[in-house]
Amino acid sequence: MKASDIMVTDVPTISQKSPVSEAVRLLKQNFGDASFLNAAPGLIVVNGRGELAGILSPLSIITALLENAHGLDLPTRLNDEFFARLCDGIKHKQVEDVMERQAISVTEDALLTDVAELFVKHRFQRVPVVTGKKVVGIIYRSRLLFAMAKSLLQ
Repeated sequence: MKASDIMVTDVPTISQKSPVSEAVRLLKQNFGDASFLNAAPGLIVVNGRGELAGILSPLSIITALLENAHGLDLPTRLNDEFFARLCDGIKHKQVEDVMERQAISVTEDALLTDVAELFVKHRFQRVPVVTGKKVVGIIYRSRLLFAMAKSLLQ
């Protein structure tokens, strides 16, 4: 089997120049209900030419929020007002300021065993599939598992 056999072609993307606040809205829109609690939410970040620039995961945004907390006095009770202050520090940043610059991708003809090795080595939750530098799909860790372990499901 190859990457093209299991990739998802409806790839959630965002421009690297978009504000972080737009990215959070898009994540909530695509992954914000209970049915996605075990999904691997994230956005593929593309440049102005539609080429892979990086990955924006919830962890990327949480990291940026925590970095913004440095220098703030922590109240004894972390309430909505405190988290609003954290958000104020990043909501006007661009996605490229907080994204993970993942240069690793695969082509459509990559063998699933090679893709699996990338997932294990780098602990990825998703790997973009590219033709040239253009994103044409994405492989999620769970899809890879189910493709490789199909006989376990019978």
